Amino acid sequence: MRLGLAGGAVVAAMLTAPTAMASPVAFCDALTGSWNGQYCQTSVASERNAVRDIKIAVPGELIDDPVAGPVLRHYLNTLVDNWTRVGRGMAADSFGEANYQVFRHGDATSVVFRETYHADGPDFNNAYRTFTFGGGRQLQLADLVKPDVEPLSAIEPLARPFVEQALNQAPPQHQPGSYPFQPERWTPDKVYSGGYKGWALTPDELILYMPDYPVARDTPTDFTPGVMQWSMDGGTVQARIPLAVLSPILRPEYGGS
Repeated sequence: MRLGLAGGAVVAAMLTAPTAMASPVAFCDALTGSWNGQYCQTSVASERNAVRDIKIAVPGELIDDPVAGPVLRHYLNTLVDNWTRVGRGMAADSFGEANYQVFRHGDATSVVFRETYHADGPDFNNAYRTFTFGGGRQLQLADLVKPDVEPLSAIEPLARPFVEQALNQAPPQHQPGSYPFQPERWTPDKVYSGGYKGWALTPDELILYMPDYPVARDTPTDFTPGVMQWSMDGGTVQARIPLAVLSPILRPEYGGS
């Protein structure tokens, strides 16, 4: 099950005027990697002579931004450290790759990283880490909605038709409404949804990446005879909810009425 995000760097304006030109090269040097113009690349060999190749796309337009920069540098540092640590114990060659996409809505900027990695088995996995900045700080989903509105419970009924549409279109091809692509299995309190942790704000939509990380199995487990227990790759379902539909609960600066 794979539903991809466009890879590579999508250029966006800086959140705030930088004091110096953003330098992915310097950041890559700090990671002890080599910069090829798009990716910072490095590799690690295990004691069993397995090589893990690592490459991350660095958002040069944001990496030195005073608001977004510290958050993104910490995330990318941690990602490379984790992939390196796991690579030291691998018995077979493996890889980890991170690409990103940037969306803007007014003065808010969303950065969506797609992590693609292969550690074992016949296929690779995807995960989505998302960050949104605006008003001089990092924004949470609760910051988009009006005061005293609980974001998950308020978004779910409005988003339901668009989530259902995304479920019907998700790979692999399946009958609409069949397990596990049933709307009640993807509400924000269920594991497949990722609790709406993966989201981005575009000029006219809220995108939900579900789940944000691969899920080993559904909960609650369906014990119906013959029903296979599905794992779910990160970003298998990407629901695009028009801000016009969410306007009753959104703050004016994010499309609210």
